[in-house]
Amino acid sequence: MLSRILAAAVVVLAVLVASPAAPAQARTPESTYQTAITVTTNQVRVQRDRVRLRGNTCVQGFAVRQAKRMAAQERMFHQDLGPILEKCGLSKVGENVAYGYATGVQLVLQGWMQSEGHRANILDRQFRLLGSGARRSEDGTWYAAQVFGRKA
Repeated sequence: MLSRILAAAVVVLAVLVASPAAPAQARTPESTYQTAITVTTNQVRVQRDRVRLRGNTCVQGFAVRQAKRMAAQERMFHQDLGPILEKCGLSKVGENVAYGYATGVQLVLQGWMQSEGHRANILDRQFRLLGSGARRSEDGTWYAAQVFGRKA
């Protein structure tokens, strides 16, 4: 089942890459990767009878900043989730981070789903919000972050 979801994500990613970009918001490899993480995560959730997660500017900002920090430092680490709870007005928050998945979202999602803690975040029935971040380091390594949230 996961392979079908991941195959569908490849199609979505191909469509996103092939779609003409709006003049004001040109698609970048980073924004394409981020969008594909969100789309694929929601496909996994729907296949497992979970609600789709909505985008949120606040958690998105924290996910992107985390991916940027990891790429700049060329190491994977978690951020302090306390400020996210406070600044985004959340009652619950979670985070997934990854690095090294150069061939794309299919493998990063597969890696997260094979890890008990990461899978728990993706499938948590209480989460309603998702922000996804992705950046490449100077050496070309991809760093990805997901921030999950639930409003109070």
